[in-house]
Amino acid sequence: MSSQVEEIKSRIDIVELIGSYLKLQKAGANFKASCPFHNERTPSFNVSPARQIWHCFGCGKGGDIFTFVQEIEGAEFPEALKTLAERAGVELHPEDPNLRSEKNRLFQLMEEAAKFFESNLAAKPPSGGLIALAYLKNRGLADETVREFRLGYASEEWRALSQHLATKGFQFSEMEKAGLVIKRSEYFDRFRGRIIFPIFDYNGRVIAFGGRIFPERENEAKYVNSPETPLYQKSLTLYGLNKSKQEILKKSECVLVEGYMDMIMSWQGGIKNVVASSGTALTEGQLKILRRLSEKLIAAFDLDEAGEGAAKRGITLALGAGFDVRVVARYGFKDPADAVAKDPKIWRSAVDGAEHIVKFYMNSIFKKYSPETFEAKREVQKTLLPVLASLPELELAHWIRETSGALNIKEEALWSAIAKAQPLVSKAEEPAEKSAAAPQPSRKSLLEGRILGIAAMYPSLVDKVDPVLDAILPKENRTAFFAELFLNTVSEAEVELVSCQKELKKEYIKEKLSKLSLEVARKEKGSEKEVDDLLLEFKKLTEELSRL
Repeated sequence: MSSQVEEIKSRIDIVELIGSYLKLQKAGANFKASCPFHNERTPSFNVSPARQIWHCFGCGKGGDIFTFVQEIEGAEFPEALKTLAERAGVELHPEDPNLRSEKNRLFQLMEEAAKFFESNLAAKPPSGGLIALAYLKNRGLADETVREFRLGYASEEWRALSQHLATKGFQFSEMEKAGLVIKRSEYFDRFRGRIIFPIFDYNGRVIAFGGRIFPERENEAKYVNSPETPLYQKSLTLYGLNKSKQEILKKSECVLVEGYMDMIMSWQGGIKNVVASSGTALTEGQLKILRRLSEKLIAAFDLDEAGEGAAKRGITLALGAGFDVRVVARYGFKDPADAVAKDPKIWRSAVDGAEHIVKFYMNSIFKKYSPETFEAKREVQKTLLPVLASLPELELAHWIRETSGALNIKEEALWSAIAKAQPLVSKAEEPAEKSAAAPQPSRKSLLEGRILGIAAMYPSLVDKVDPVLDAILPKENRTAFFAELFLNTVSEAEVELVSCQKELKKEYIKEKLSKLSLEVARKEKGSEKEVDDLLLEFKKLTEELSRL
């Protein structure tokens, strides 16, 4: 086994592997990214091509290609071994008992079910789906797209799939565990009389199904989806990501739609950096996966009251994940699928013209109230200010000016309100899950430690440490670990030193802004001049932060 592990390591470059999951940026001889294992705005995740290792100096995780796949996929070692062996083209010995896991058995079962549904779509009635195939073509899907996404059909028979799977040697208990059958007094198929959309994991393996009713029947749900299973966690799955991940990574931009057909038609229409939330509320887990690949999120929901609400819920979470959020607000059709069916250019133009999140919120408010009214200002106070307070520093000053002009109120009044407003989400960069026994260090302390580590490893750079910072750095945290692992030359170390000092200055300014916000709130009922002086300092610090 050890020889196979070494062979896989020799065939897979760690940068190529991790780059298929994360957006990596060159940093000297190494690469950086925002860590996928904890929330952060400034990259702490480092990859060393020379040493074929990765390490995050924010959460402390690190290792080789196997530990990365185990962490990112939530897999045990045998599963990671199999995944990487397939990627490397290394044939594992079939007699190895560690590889015969329950999950592998379920993957085989789901693949067989997908093939069965696919074959049904081309079969003749009464059990086949030729009429369903005609419906899909009428919706605008090309034959190649139907094959690409492996669409299928489940007949109205109660046990067609389960009987087929039984002939292939699968047990009914396995089918139930995979969500394919339901047991009452006896087993029957979950999906009957439905167009089938296979749902895939990140690596393209079938893990679940979505079924759209066809033909139409009264008193039945339009869509039936697989339940949670050992393979399928709804909160961590996005439809179409297995197809679109490389395009999302390439563009650093993800278009988010609601339904299966929206995603598929968008793909067919030329917008390939697209995923679907499958009509469910967007989750932190899904956004965390997307944030590995992109910086911009373009939300495209149905233009009705419910759709707008879904957009706002997703936007709240997306801002917290550090996305640059845009919204496709108007394109004249019920949904993206209909727009693409009419003319793909309509949809592409709509995506290109997506509105900034603040603009979207302002337009939503001004649809209901005139800007000069008290009601509009009250809605801005309740709805828009938390959004503004959640924006990165570079955007904040711009949108303060825009909002001030739209409402015809002074910028100072907005700065005062922003200083006291609670953001939609916390801007803290600490891991979502903390251990009471091992609390994670703050971003500031990590940067301080990194600067001191560089100075310790490269004494010639000590004079490059900013005197202002040097006076306040905690010398007892000195460590050369980072420099030893990821900095190969003094020139690389100098570049990193400059970058770290810039980021550390930002952290110090943020601390001052936080203290000023509290001071403004405390002195709100005191001297007007005192409050004005504090707000002026707040504004100056914000502008200084935006220049760094």
